[in-house]
Amino acid sequence: MNRSLWTKSINKVSCPPWQCPHCRKGIVILKQETLQFEETIESRRMHSDPDFDPEWIKHSFTAWGKCSNAQCGQAFAIAGEGSVSPEYTSDEGDWEYVEYFIPKYCFPMPHIIELPRKCPDDIKKQLSQAFSLFWSDRPACAGRIRVSLESLMNHLGVPKKRKGKSGGFTDLTLHSRIDAYAEKYPQIGAQLMALKWLGNTGSHEDDVSRADILDAFEILEHALVEVLEKRTERVEELTKRLIKKHTPR
Repeated sequence: MNRSLWTKSINKVSCPPWQCPHCRKGIVILKQETLQFEETIESRRMHSDPDFDPEWIKHSFTAWGKCSNAQCGQAFAIAGEGSVSPEYTSDEGDWEYVEYFIPKYCFPMPHIIELPRKCPDDIKKQLSQAFSLFWSDRPACAGRIRVSLESLMNHLGVPKKRKGKSGGFTDLTLHSRIDAYAEKYPQIGAQLMALKWLGNTGSHEDDVSRADILDAFEILEHALVEVLEKRTERVEELTKRLIKKHTPR
């Protein structure tokens, strides 16, 4: 996961090189001629303030991107907000205000993390929705990550219900299901539980930062590879094979 891709802004000539989710080979390139922006009404009104600072300026913008892979050519609709910031234009200390733009929406949305090829469709669906909410609604994004954990538990066959002493069945919470999974895989279980707690926060509070979400995606990317592709087990098998074959006797 390249975290810096999701903290950078767009300028008049380029956007961050997000990977195309369609072909997974090309990157998104800004079609410069399509970038349009207008100052918001509220921002215009602030110009009359005696203490007005250009960095108070707020823009709305729209633009189009295109996949760099000529055999793909997927188009991307991008929209969001912008402002200006002072930037040096020469080594002599000259500077000027330059526009920058923060995306709030992109369709189709690039994948923030690399999804394993064995990732079930339901988990992909939940995470695609989480990706789409990253810029616009972080608490909802955290909640969608939590829902993806439910799908993961379903895929792994972790029971949804528990039989009681009376013979009846009660629904298990996600917390209980992760606990059950952690009995056999404690390290991954702890990682999934951290994501569950973040999802809880997103459901009840607004105190979810961009760094929190990026942390969650980084953890989830690792956990999905371990759970769905069993990378550590595979590496351990390869290691044993090489040791057995090449260790001097």
